[in-house]
Amino acid sequence: MRVLSLALFLTAALAGQAARFDCALPKPPTAQQDKLVWQYTELLDPHEVQQLDAKLTRFARESSNRILVIVVDTLCGLPESDLAFDIGEKWGIGKAGFDNGIVFLIKPNGPPGQRKVFIATGYGLEGAIPDLRAKQVVQGYVIPNFKAGNYFLGIDKATDALMAMSQGEFNEPSPGKGKNVPWPVFVFIIIFIGAIFFSWRGRVRRYARTNSVDFWTAMWLLSEMDRKHRSRWNGGGWGGGGGGGFGGFGGGGFGGGGAGGSW
Repeated sequence: MRVLSLALFLTAALAGQAARFDCALPKPPTAQQDKLVWQYTELLDPHEVQQLDAKLTRFARESSNRILVIVVDTLCGLPESDLAFDIGEKWGIGKAGFDNGIVFLIKPNGPPGQRKVFIATGYGLEGAIPDLRAKQVVQGYVIPNFKAGNYFLGIDKATDALMAMSQGEFNEPSPGKGKNVPWPVFVFIIIFIGAIFFSWRGRVRRYARTNSVDFWTAMWLLSEMDRKHRSRWNGGGWGGGGGGGFGGFGGGGFGGGGAGGSW
């Protein structure tokens, strides 16, 4: 009995240890591609990792959407957004042909203001989770809980919201009934349109820089990719709800969608 207890303790301790993060971003071995929570610095305990991974794996099997939670101790000299996009691309987060992955990147070490989080969405989910909604998740669920030291709660609530959004089931609180406030709504619409414009412009610039093409060529290429994604989804492209195998990391296709913050 004592030997069994010691074995269980050592197993939990090893599960909680963080491997070294490789900035070259080699794709995980096939045998480990069913794992959706990766810790390279200690943040969650082994039980929390197991609970979160089980939830995300179940969601991947039921919906085909992949949400990867990755905790790192370095940003490899990159902005947190670029590292999240690179992980999504190089690891192939999402289902092959649908680019329906999400990378939830967390760098919890450092002084206040230097601890970073970024939620990157693949091309196939940018319609369901636009940048403003991703920002809402970061500011509403992640940052407040992280500031209070409730890391698991913040990640758990944020992933619940992302799961609901990706399936069109997330409902924002509705305004009070009987209140007629058209001008704030109008202002919100203008701000929303402006945010979409600047987000799109930033996405085009990043694509142009990454692929060494000019701005207008990048805009045309992204428009073509978006058009193909829309036609694929309209043709019944969820392709995986109903169980079955996980299928590993076979996607990718991250073009600049998402939002982040610091605490």
